[in-house]
Amino acid sequence: MANVKNGDGKLPGKTLYAGRRRETTRKSGFSVHSNTTGGEFKRHSENTYDLLAGEVLGMSFTIDGHASGDILGYGAWVLCDGNVDLTITGGPAKRTQTNYEYPSWNKFGSIWRAETDVPVQIHAILAAKTISSVAIYMQSCGKIRHKYLDDARPELMKNMYQFSPESIFLGDDPGGAVEIIAPRPSGSEHENILLKSCNRCGRYLPVNIGNERDHLSFSNHCVAEHRRPCSHGSFGRLRNSEDEADFLKLDYGFQLECRFCKKFEVNAAHNPQRSSAQMKEDGARRRAFELLLADLYGGTPQLRYRHANGKELADMVWTRFNGHCFRCNAKLLSARAMHLDHTRPLALLWPLDGSATALCGSCNSEKRDRAPADFYTAEELARLAEITEVPLADLQSLRPNEQAIKELLSRLVWFFEEFLQRPEMTKERDGKVAGHLVIKALHKVLARSEFYSGIDLVEEYSRGGYVDR
Repeated sequence: MANVKNGDGKLPGKTLYAGRRRETTRKSGFSVHSNTTGGEFKRHSENTYDLLAGEVLGMSFTIDGHASGDILGYGAWVLCDGNVDLTITGGPAKRTQTNYEYPSWNKFGSIWRAETDVPVQIHAILAAKTISSVAIYMQSCGKIRHKYLDDARPELMKNMYQFSPESIFLGDDPGGAVEIIAPRPSGSEHENILLKSCNRCGRYLPVNIGNERDHLSFSNHCVAEHRRPCSHGSFGRLRNSEDEADFLKLDYGFQLECRFCKKFEVNAAHNPQRSSAQMKEDGARRRAFELLLADLYGGTPQLRYRHANGKELADMVWTRFNGHCFRCNAKLLSARAMHLDHTRPLALLWPLDGSATALCGSCNSEKRDRAPADFYTAEELARLAEITEVPLADLQSLRPNEQAIKELLSRLVWFFEEFLQRPEMTKERDGKVAGHLVIKALHKVLARSEFYSGIDLVEEYSRGGYVDR
């Protein structure tokens, strides 16, 4: 680190922090679709069912003719313009059920591996509290057949319920039937749904445009505030495949691949090829942030909580969430079975504290280091704010921990001359020095800061420490 302090020639771009680039270790194992770029859309409309206050619309999903071990699924996309409650009975306990506000479409369903050959029945009841109308798109169920699922690694199948209904691929013998039971037939009124192309499988699948953060079949592309509106070609600008003059300019933009293809054709192809050094880098960055926060806050989260409250942090969080996963409501048999999640991500310098969330392993793995607003629905965020006592505005924000940043900047000399000089920070793997990677990660945090965006830690240290200018 001495060359940094002495002001030696600054290398261009990332090189100062990242060192030389490692040789390529992985590539996507599949090619893109010949008929789509992922930047096209179609407009589709569905007739609506009118409901009076107190009336219900039911959907009955029946799956039969399967064998133990077969992959089954059910689901649909729905739009409700009034106050309508959706209740699902039957099928597996783990399922997808979004609760976006109108005019966003929602989805529900699940995917699971059958344990027996007994027929399965699932009932979805939409109960109107006020005069409402309901539109339904692509309700389906049955035995799922797809070449990527035939020999998928077990870890890839753990959270497949989250990919319904976009991952319900039915073969020639689906073994499923859906019946809609409504007070009256659908009328002439209709609701529009926007379908975006996937550049891998070529399908057109639903997205929400009014609020692009209300995810359905595609993840967003540009999330950070400084990167919006998305200006990346087909990610942020969609072309109507049926009308060349019709374009949509997006704010966040969408990935080119649908969530299913992203999982199996991109991530599943990439991740097994990650080198041990790459795995260690990811863990080292996370561990470095944990160590940094422990120093800045004066102790590990568990010790701080124990000293302040006389009880264990994990036990408190498990009790606060009634021994259940907040996201999927799976029962957590004990605090040891719970994954203690940073409600606000460690990647943005938020420590693990009394605001932590109880998650099961599957939901915690899916959340990764995402901010709450990137993972939970609006209704879930409101409930999480009530349980954790973190203000809803903070959960909705993608801002980093400004207090931790301020403390770090006040101790910049210590950070460079003591923290980054520890043995674990000076280790080098494949030309990557751990301390340099930490600086690079911290600059990403600073870029999101309301007060400290644009600050260069190295330059401030070379001046003798940060001074609020």
